[in-house]
Parts: sequence; C-alpha cells; structure tokens
Amino acid sequence: MTLPGVRAKGFLPVRTAAGQPFARSMVLAVAIALSCAIVLAQQSPAPPAPPAAAPGAPPAAPANPPVTDAPKPQADAAGGEMKEIVPQPVLRFRGQSPWDEAHVAIRKAIDRLEAEAKRLGLARQGNPMAHFIDSDDLGFTFEAMVPLAAAPEAGKTFAEGIDATLSPGGRSVIFPYEGANDEIDNAYEALTAWLDDKGLVSTGRYLEEYENLPERGDDPGMKAKIIIFLK
Repeated sequence: MTLPGVRAKGFLPVRTAAGQPFARSMVLAVAIALSCAIVLAQQSPAPPAPPAAAPGAPPAAPANPPVTDAPKPQADAAGGEMKEIVPQPVLRFRGQSPWDEAHVAIRKAIDRLEAEAKRLGLARQGNPMAHFIDSDDLGFTFEAMVPLAAAPEAGKTFAEGIDATLSPGGRSVIFPYEGANDEIDNAYEALTAWLDDKGLVSTGRYLEEYENLPERGDDPGMKAKIIIFLK
C-alpha cells in the first residue's frame, strides 16, 4: 500500500542578484534531498488495516467449539398409543439367543421365514415381528413372525423349526422407536418409567414390529414399534 497523492514538485532555476548560480545550487541540493525522502516514504509500506466486519455479519465461531454428546435414540413415550391388538395369521420360528447376539439372531430368523413364505407362495401382509417370551441374565427366548394375508391351507409342510399360527393379541400400548437396535435397552428403561407413572402394568410380554431392520445392530436406521401388552 502506498501513501496517497505525494508528488515532488519541480524547482525553477534561482539566481542571485549578481547572476551567480550559488542559490540555484543550494536549492537543487535541498530539492534532491527532499525528493529522496519523499521516494523513501512512498516505498515504505503502511501496516495493513484489520478487515472490517460486514454489516450484520454474525460473530466468528470459536476456534475450538465445545464438544457435546450426541443425543441417544429413545422411544417416544409421549407418543404412546393405546390399542387392542388383533391376532393375525403368521409364519413363526421359535429361537433362543444370548444377549450379545440378539440382533443377528432375530435378523436371521426373519430372513428364514421370508424365504419360506416365498417358497410356499404365501402372500405377505404387514411387517415382520419378534415376540419376546422369556429371558434371563444369559439370553432370551423369542418367536420371529412374518404376517400373512391368510392362514396357510391345511396340510402344508413347512421347513424345520417353522410353523403357522396366530400372532399375540390383546390390550396394549404402542411406542415408535428409531435408532440402533444395540441402544434399544435405553428406550425400554424410559418406557418402564412411563408405565409406572401412568399406573399401567405390563403382562411381561412384548412385541417389536420392524418397519426397517438393518443388517447390523449398530445401524441407527432401524425403525420399529414397541408393543407392550397390558394387564
């Protein structure tokens, strides 16, 4: 950046009264010195001015914003829906699993049922489900189910471990859930507290209906309904 508008003026010859060039020489010497000073001043850069903030611009974000924990997925207890569940025809596979393999066991059981329905030419109707019927510290017993449009004809032969029956029914409360299956225990803790607050008592049986059941238990894309049967 250069200084604005500084120019060295030209000097006319100056003579003494006797016509000698002494004064001219002195003036030229002064002029040369002054010109050098002006040139040096023009060449010396001025310190840069700080950039002006744009009108109405938001304040700059801090260099290291505070780190906050991502919210954990949970069921929407406020969205609980009381409903009488009507039993429907299903293909069923009963299995057992340790807790650390729960997602894989349920996913494989549902895949097996869907393949069997396709093999038999049975029309599907509704989302797959898991009915949890017993548990302890080591694992749990469950029934994977695939809903059917109609009960299979009598005399149908099913693959080993698969049969046709009706899904559970009765008075229940339904909660939507979105998030990883590995985190669903947090949702059940919240729902248990909600039931206690409302004075509702569970039968100890519950269903999970899967709108989307990913291959991995840590995939947050799972969408389900938690159906808790009530006394």
